[in-house]
This record gives sequence, structure tokens and C-alpha cells, in this order.
Amino acid sequence: MTTETAPRVVEDALYRRLCDFYYDEADLLSQRQYVKWFALLAEDIHYRVGFPEFYEHGTRRQIGIGNPYFDDNHVSLKVRTNLLGNPTTTTAENPPSIYNYFVTNIRARWATDEADAIDIDSRLLIYRVRASEPVPFILGARRKDRLRIAGDGFRIARRDAAIDQSIIQSPNLSFLL
Repeated sequence: MTTETAPRVVEDALYRRLCDFYYDEADLLSQRQYVKWFALLAEDIHYRVGFPEFYEHGTRRQIGIGNPYFDDNHVSLKVRTNLLGNPTTTTAENPPSIYNYFVTNIRARWATDEADAIDIDSRLLIYRVRASEPVPFILGARRKDRLRIAGDGFRIARRDAAIDQSIIQSPNLSFLL
């Protein structure tokens, strides 16, 4: 008989710091501060954005599974943040959208396979207003992150985000999750 230990929940003081980290990150993204957001990333970041897995009731057949929208590393995220931060390089965000990011349901556990790493589950809501669209765009996502303790802060080493829509109603994905 084997007993498997559950991942340890982080202590309250660390949890508060993690929440502040996520709220600060949401503010950076809401204000389109992409250079500052990029500084939060570990050099071996794996950033992946996809869509949810749908299963037909009573079967194992998956519906809607395919390639992710984004599958990025440190280099490709540097390119993406440079493009998003420079309105002259893309017409998709000219004039720039207004964003509000909301992070909630933050759950933190110590990673079991890496020292000084924390696995985070959270929910994200993005409220986006475009000058050319009369109706705001709202997008929800589930995120699974791996944060590493780095000095007195944290670095995002992995982000897997699943958008809660099978068909995205936005004309572009010119934002980060």
C-alpha cells in the first residue's frame, strides 16, 4: 500500500505576497506595461494559451482539441511584448484597447518536483473595450502557473491558460493572459 502526500499549502504570509504579485501583474497588463510585465518572467518560461477540453457526455471523445493559440518561450514573448507595446507596429491595437484584468480564486501549493517553486491555480477575467466596437469583450480563463521564488519576489516559470470559450468573439488576440 502506498500513500501519496498531498502538496503542501503555502503559509498565510506567503499567500498574501502571492496575491499581491498577481494583483500587481493584473495592473501591469491592464495598463499595457508590457516591458515591466516581461521582467516578471523566468528565462525558461513556457507560456501556453489554449481552449478548454470538451467531452461528449458518456464518452471519452474529445471535442475542440487542437493546437494552442500561443505556445511561447522567453524569446517569442519578448517579440510579442515589443509588438504589443509599440502601437506603430500593429494596426490591430490602434487606437489601443482599454483593458481591465481581474484575478481571483488563487490557490497556492508548494511544488513537489522543484525546490522554491509554487504551483498556482487561478481564474482570470479580462474586460476589454475597443474604440471600434460598441460592445465590450469579456474573456474568462483558467490559469495554472509555476512561480519560482527569486530574491524577494517571484518569477513566472510556466503559464498554462485555458480560455473559457470554444469560439472567441474578439477580432484579435492582442493581449496577454
